[in-house]
Amino acid sequence: MLDLYDYIAGWAIYLFAGTLCYMIFYRFTGRIRSKPLANTLRAVLIALMFTPWYVGPEADLLAPALMVMLLDMITVDTSAFIRAFVPLILSLVFCVLLALSGTFLKQAIKRRTKTGSS
Repeated sequence: MLDLYDYIAGWAIYLFAGTLCYMIFYRFTGRIRSKPLANTLRAVLIALMFTPWYVGPEADLLAPALMVMLLDMITVDTSAFIRAFVPLILSLVFCVLLALSGTFLKQAIKRRTKTGSS
């Protein structure tokens, strides 16, 4: 059984490795000409990697929701993955909407300043 320090150390290592993976992914998606597409891909990766969810129905420990979902599907039952699937989908929708609204807000401000200065 994990004690509190092992649990915190495991999350710290996971967050550090996830941040490094995201930085590499950010650099590769920087080459995409379509900024809304690049920002959407980045948002999807953040949501998939960093959305936490409870390990079990009665547990108070958290793990990445994607891992919980996959392990529930494999070990418990094929319908048990819904428990972690719902928060993961909500997180994905929120991150994608945030990325797209930020991109379109930037473009709207750029167009407004361009037409206002003419």
